[in-house]
Amino acid sequence: MTPPKKLTHTQQAEEQSAVGHQQSQSQSGQEFASVEEMLRHDAGQTHVPETIGQRLQESVRKLPAPIRQSWWRKLFGA
Repeated sequence: MTPPKKLTHTQQAEEQSAVGHQQSQSQSGQEFASVEEMLRHDAGQTHVPETIGQRLQESVRKLPAPIRQSWWRKLFGA
């Protein structure tokens, strides 16, 4: 009856190995093409607390409006 125990032990070892491999894949790092892509991914995964979101919106409202120039002034530097 020893062979079935070895077979069972081998099967258990294979199952544990497969589970460990799956866990290592899920915990492995993700590669990004650029820093901006990494930040976009992180922003999508991160929940911003409501109080911080409100403070950020308030700060943005306090910023001065951007000065708009016509395209020809930008082009000729006038």
